Amino acid sequence: MAQQRFTRASYEKFKNQVEALKSKRAQVVEDIKEAREQGDLRENFAYHAARNEQGILEAQISEMELRLDNAKVVDEGEGFDEIAVGLSVVVKNLETGKERPYVICTAEEWLDVDNGASAESPIGSALIGHKVGDEVEVEGPNGIVRFEVISIGEE
Repeated sequence: MAQQRFTRASYEKFKNQVEALKSKRAQVVEDIKEAREQGDLRENFAYHAARNEQGILEAQISEMELRLDNAKVVDEGEGFDEIAVGLSVVVKNLETGKERPYVICTAEEWLDVDNGASAESPIGSALIGHKVGDEVEVEGPNGIVRFEVISIGEE
């Protein structure tokens, strides 16, 4: 897995998301226990649903912990000269000349962020690590789109 760059605040927020998922473990285990007590496991929907939820939860925790293990925290003292998770960025489409702001965020929070671009999305993953003035190519549904990084700042 490639190293993902985070601002200190985004790293802490992501770490808290992992801890919140871990705290759900006990409830899922309790749900499995209660469903198991209902009898025949072959046709016990609640049991199978709880086991499925447990599998999804553990996979999420595992993937997020791996991302934390491979994270590089970009401190403000470094001037935020490169795009990282938690930073806002303005890019200009080199074909249309239109500028657009994005906030690079984690997949878990992108729906909650205005102008959010998940770090796992084509645009987000293409932008991470680039600097102001860099030209970035993004594979879109209609082919490659070229952007120029105009500015980088905090969320």
